[in-house]
Amino acid sequence: MTQDRRPRSEQHIAMEAAARAGPETQALPDAVEAVIAPAIERALAIYQQMRPRDQSVIVQARKILTQHIYGMVDRGERHEQRLTVGGLAHLKAVEREHGIKSANGAGVGA
Repeated sequence: MTQDRRPRSEQHIAMEAAARAGPETQALPDAVEAVIAPAIERALAIYQQMRPRDQSVIVQARKILTQHIYGMVDRGERHEQRLTVGGLAHLKAVEREHGIKSANGAGVGA
């Protein structure tokens, strides 16, 4: 009997890794993304509604939100509203503590 020597697909490798990880860490990437993306967009929309901001500040805010919300998901949070509120609270804290610099030279929260 000969073994099949074809390269394994990325999806097959990811499925094997998830199977080894255990049920508590298994999450379907599409299902997680379906919660993360709306949470990021909603938090960003609320942030923009608070006051007009430069586009460069919005880009930085999106990056901050994305990193924080993915971190929340890594720690087990899957509830879209809690992700949104947690992301927005973190973004406001960053703005309050460090400011978010505009490419036009004006800082937000500084």
